[in-house]
Amino acid sequence: MKHSSSSNLNIYNSKRKRGNSRRRNFVVVCLFICMLCVILDVVLVTKLLGKNKKPAKVTDPSEVMTDESGNVISDPSSDSSDPSSATSETTPRVQTVDAETRAANLAATNTNIADYLGKQSGRYAMYYINMSNGETMSYKADSPMVAASSIKIAFNTYLYEKVEAGEITLDEKMAYNAAPYPNGDLETGTGTIQNSADGTEYSLQEVSHLSITISDNCATNMILRRLGGSDAVNNDYLRPISCVVDYRASVSYTDYTGATSSGKNRTSATDLAKYAAHLYEDFSNNPTVYQPLIDDLSNTAYNWGVPGGVPSTVQVAHKVGFNPDYGAYNDVAIVFASEDYALCVMCESGSEAKSHEIIAEVSRMVYEYVESNYA
Repeated sequence: MKHSSSSNLNIYNSKRKRGNSRRRNFVVVCLFICMLCVILDVVLVTKLLGKNKKPAKVTDPSEVMTDESGNVISDPSSDSSDPSSATSETTPRVQTVDAETRAANLAATNTNIADYLGKQSGRYAMYYINMSNGETMSYKADSPMVAASSIKIAFNTYLYEKVEAGEITLDEKMAYNAAPYPNGDLETGTGTIQNSADGTEYSLQEVSHLSITISDNCATNMILRRLGGSDAVNNDYLRPISCVVDYRASVSYTDYTGATSSGKNRTSATDLAKYAAHLYEDFSNNPTVYQPLIDDLSNTAYNWGVPGGVPSTVQVAHKVGFNPDYGAYNDVAIVFASEDYALCVMCESGSEAKSHEIIAEVSRMVYEYVESNYA
């Protein structure tokens, strides 16, 4: 039997439609697969990049850690493999002059100080000890001078050494003896204990604090009594450290008026500076024990002297001394600068104001020399 032409055409069209449909479906599937691959590739690349990218850390300025000198302390959570973060906790200042230049600067500063003091009317002495390298400067540093209350830095250091050795505790109580010194503790002048009733009790911590911060004479006498007396302190403590001028021996010299002066309780700029340097070594070796003494010396009622020659941001632990009857005005200090140093300046003149000015000026020259060696 024969098929008609229309039937053949219908069969052909039906097959062609089915073929076209399969091709469309195939193309759609291919396009879908391609799009899916592209999407997966994008996601994968994004994740890989995200693993290698460090998020930026937003730091509140109030959270920046600094040390007491204002140096930024590095974040301990920073990546140590990053060269820019591989720093110590503090960034110390670096000396920028060579040894030859420094030596020349030291000599020049010493000459300038000598020229300056030599032009002043009166008697003056100065001694500087660098605690980092041992270098020194001096001007008539071995001359006998009235010690006044500057010697109290040594007395109190000796007291704290007894505390460190376990022989004394700062909680220990002492009863004030209102009899005049040397039979008792009473000595008029600076201080408040002189107004206390006989037998008033004070802890050694209180006594030392008053001796340093307001230069209490009675408090100092109580310390000397606890340590065995002035001669014992001199023999057991002062002399082994420095004895250019024996504190308890009578000495004679020409004072600033041209008259002969004689007596005990004299010292020198060399001696006082070495007592301060000795305290610095004690503090460096055992800061826990000596911190209260350094704090007291850094917060006294007397702001004149060595602090007057350095910026207010620089810590100065110092003990002034003055005795107007002898025209004596002194200061002995530990200055915590780029390099810590001990400095003593002693004046004997008829002017308190001029003495304050001179000590501050010498202090300024020494401080600027030390800092000039650094960037």
